Amino acid sequence: MIICFFIKEVVYAQSKDKVLILGDSGKLSGLVNKLKSDFDVAFVNAATDIEANNFKLLILASENTVDEAYRFPVHQFLQKGGNVIFIGKETFNYDPDFYNGSLLTDLKKDFEVVWPKRDFTIASVDKPEIKTYECATCKTISFETKNRGMRDVLLGLKIKNKTSKLKNTLNFRAKGSHFMDLLALEIKDTKGKKWYSFLPVTPEWETYSVSLANFIPENWNNTNQAYPLLNPTTADSLYIGLNSSTVWKEKAMGFTLGDIKIGENKKNIYQPSSLLQTLRYPFQAIGIKYPEWIIDPFFNSKKLHQVNLVTKGNFISPVSIPSPFTEVYALPEFFYEHPVSTSGTDTKKAYDNKENRVSRREQLLVDKTSGMVVAEFIQFANGPYKLASISSLGVNISDIQVKAGISDLIVNLSKEVVGKPRIINVAVNTTEKKDNNSIYPLFKVNIQNVKNQIVKGKIELFINNQVTNALDVALVPNVNKQYSLELKSLPTDFSLKTFVWKVRFTTTNSVDELTDTVDVEKAMLASFKFLTDAQKFYPDGRFSNHYFGDAYGVRAMFAYLDYLKQNPQTKSKYSDMWTNFTESDIKNSAESFYDMLVNRQTSFGAYPMGYSEHAGGYNVADGGQMALSMMQSSGYISDVNRKNNYINSVVKFGNWAEEYYITPELSAQLKISHPEEYKKGQTLAGLYGLGLAGKRKQQTGPSWVLADIIAAQILLSKQANTIAAKNTFKVIAERNSRFYVESNYDAVGYYQAEALFWIYLTTKEQDLKKMIANNLKETFVQPLLKGVENDMFLLGGRATLKALPLMYYQRYIEDNEDIRAVLFKYVWNFAAEHGSNSIFNSAKCFPKAVHGESLTASKYAALSSLWAMELINPGSSLISF
Repeated sequence: MIICFFIKEVVYAQSKDKVLILGDSGKLSGLVNKLKSDFDVAFVNAATDIEANNFKLLILASENTVDEAYRFPVHQFLQKGGNVIFIGKETFNYDPDFYNGSLLTDLKKDFEVVWPKRDFTIASVDKPEIKTYECATCKTISFETKNRGMRDVLLGLKIKNKTSKLKNTLNFRAKGSHFMDLLALEIKDTKGKKWYSFLPVTPEWETYSVSLANFIPENWNNTNQAYPLLNPTTADSLYIGLNSSTVWKEKAMGFTLGDIKIGENKKNIYQPSSLLQTLRYPFQAIGIKYPEWIIDPFFNSKKLHQVNLVTKGNFISPVSIPSPFTEVYALPEFFYEHPVSTSGTDTKKAYDNKENRVSRREQLLVDKTSGMVVAEFIQFANGPYKLASISSLGVNISDIQVKAGISDLIVNLSKEVVGKPRIINVAVNTTEKKDNNSIYPLFKVNIQNVKNQIVKGKIELFINNQVTNALDVALVPNVNKQYSLELKSLPTDFSLKTFVWKVRFTTTNSVDELTDTVDVEKAMLASFKFLTDAQKFYPDGRFSNHYFGDAYGVRAMFAYLDYLKQNPQTKSKYSDMWTNFTESDIKNSAESFYDMLVNRQTSFGAYPMGYSEHAGGYNVADGGQMALSMMQSSGYISDVNRKNNYINSVVKFGNWAEEYYITPELSAQLKISHPEEYKKGQTLAGLYGLGLAGKRKQQTGPSWVLADIIAAQILLSKQANTIAAKNTFKVIAERNSRFYVESNYDAVGYYQAEALFWIYLTTKEQDLKKMIANNLKETFVQPLLKGVENDMFLLGGRATLKALPLMYYQRYIEDNEDIRAVLFKYVWNFAAEHGSNSIFNSAKCFPKAVHGESLTASKYAALSSLWAMELINPGSSLISF
């Protein structure tokens, strides 16, 4: 007997995704009606509504600042991977609006100067000179040092019974200085408990308002809840001044305060302001967890009037936007966090937030005239909001009702965010070298399936509009996954100078693409623009506090200025980069830096370093890299006097460096006097000592000191201004070249490989050339083939310079697929215009180089610009041999 079962296919109606809206339903009725076609729409009645897990999208569209109870639930929603659309700037705008104030001090007798004891000891600082000043309309007090950094100091005021539930906002005038850009604020309450806050300041007079709600209790470290707010009625004493753990403490500095008042907030709100979201590192420096639950994408936004808006990109379906708009808000280009300076080193991981910035950013609306972004979508790939997204739309709530295009845009954006599987981000590494196989560039593509069902699709990789690889995938519901696509073909004639890449993800119902242009010359110009702007933060010509890194960028600047003389037509390709930026800006910036080195060079020949200056520190190695840069640049300088000054300065440095050369006789003495250094191999005859530490000569040193100065010695042997100097340094260079090569020190660092190439290109001794080639292959090239992701950012950004000797290796020793793959990775990470950590975006995140990651960004720009210049114009980082 045969039994047949007839199975009927059942199609279940798919329930609509739920969208929550925080806002006035009456003023959003048009938007709601359109959303209801695709979504189940509900309005938020209480903060607890956001804690539910049954919705994927939250739209914040309030005309007014909402109750503070909503802040933490929104943060938690994003932590779980939720999607938020901010419309208008007021929802989380708790910035105080000060009024009805009264002076806290006349700055005559009712204050004290406090010298706080910190948990750290700072040497080589000065006690500030303190002055008060009074005029008909102002009362000020200034703290200033003339030669070195400042000892920790605070202006103390008694504020007991002067604050109240309503009088909860400070207001005062202040100005800092180039090296004092962050005021420390402290309050002691009536029970003796301390509360802390910070305030960024500029060298110009400005008026600031600070809510007492911005003060965080001492030792607060709970990230799972909002910190308790200071009760204004319990405030006893206020302190304003310097916490030296948060500023660059090695240079003369000062700050001035005036007209210090307490008053009310017109908004009648007592909540922490959005400023705190920028102060992660200062709070971290004093052992406090900053409030990461404070979110405000409109902080530092700019109001624009009478603008015409146009849609941008293809992330969402296009809509027609009626114009003009009376008032909109341009979003900040990037989120800037104050960098502080106590990382101990610029490579400390606790101060590296690079991975948390990995995201996909899509512009949605821009001002047609200025190009400023008014609406954008950000998809987070890492960090506390991993897999979440924030969209920001800088229009007024009233525009949603009266301009149909805006509500259409919000609906289309909502559909994309909630219903479309998408690419989260793309990273580029290389495959790993195994046995004798070649390595290839490796595109790592993260894709998120936002749907509640399995989605099948295809990932395709395009280079210069040609499909180079494809992969069929099946995405698990509500999960993201990373896929790898190799770029198997990178022929010898492939141009790394500029190319276009694209990753496309196609499903039955949708197509998502990420595409970008890699243009090395444009990225180099972005580096120059970044460096020249960073230089303006300082009074002495520096770009950062590490001159040896700055010098590489200046070397690239002079080479590029010469390149432009030979190729003036190239400027027309980058009209956007040359807006408000000129060749003279580059020239003046570069000359200012070298002039500073020459003018501040010591009488005995040492160069300042940008650090340890307060303690009289002068390193032979740092000076060697500055001398190399100045000497190599001299070939591009037409000003005869300036050129001679630079060369004479380098000769002077070269003579000083010889004072630290370890002769056989000195080596024998150091073996006895410095047994620990002897065990480390730092007393060997033929090496150089580290330099001067205050009044103490450091006569021992590691091998890398010689690696850092040998190129300058080679250049002096060829370009010194006198025959006698050339002959002197010819002997030195030949002696040191043979010693260094025969010692076979590895070339794993960025500076050793460059040093070996200067020897390789100048020596006529074939045995040395052969030893160098073997050393470079084994200790320099091979480690680069391990497929270490983001290795160019290691060593505080110094590792990016490895691309320079790798280009030399490719040109003068061997070119193969492995070399091209590594160079492709370095080029892509530097010059992919919309890459999260490309120079375009790093420059926006860290406009001022201090220490930690901000110094890494500066060094990454300077060092990368030199290998970029070498790629654009081979030989431009060298001399004619």
